[in-house]
Amino acid sequence: KIIHLPVIHLDYYYHQQKYDYHNNRKAWIGRVKKLIQQDAWIMDGNYSSSFKPRFERADTIIFFDFPRRSSMHGVVKRRIQYHNKLRAEMPSDWKEKVNIEFLKYVWNFNKNDRGKILTAIEEADNKNVIILKNRQAANQLLRDLEKQA
Repeated sequence: KIIHLPVIHLDYYYHQQKYDYHNNRKAWIGRVKKLIQQDAWIMDGNYSSSFKPRFERADTIIFFDFPRRSSMHGVVKRRIQYHNKLRAEMPSDWKEKVNIEFLKYVWNFNKNDRGKILTAIEEADNKNVIILKNRQAANQLLRDLEKQA
């Protein structure tokens, strides 16, 4: 809202069961390529398989490089907050859940995925890169953007 750009939540698209993007990577990349054709956008989501086309089109990459405890806290908070409720950025048939597989993914994210993300960011040429280390830094970025608006 602050910078007047549309937000694209990749979770909304990825978790639409009718497309089965989890098992059809080619279709998923095709969907992402369509989404990034807009003139300007903010795209929320990890999905490393789509970094290449997204990073090519992006002018700025923001990486939330949070510690494990902060990420785990966010998962638990979201689960409680959206128990039996639909998050706006999710498809209508989505049910908020936390299973052991997802908790392991979040727990091991920094060990298993952080390096790949940093490498992909490093390989993205001529991009404005912002790495936020905690929620306070993210909130400060928002305050700074409000001042510029």
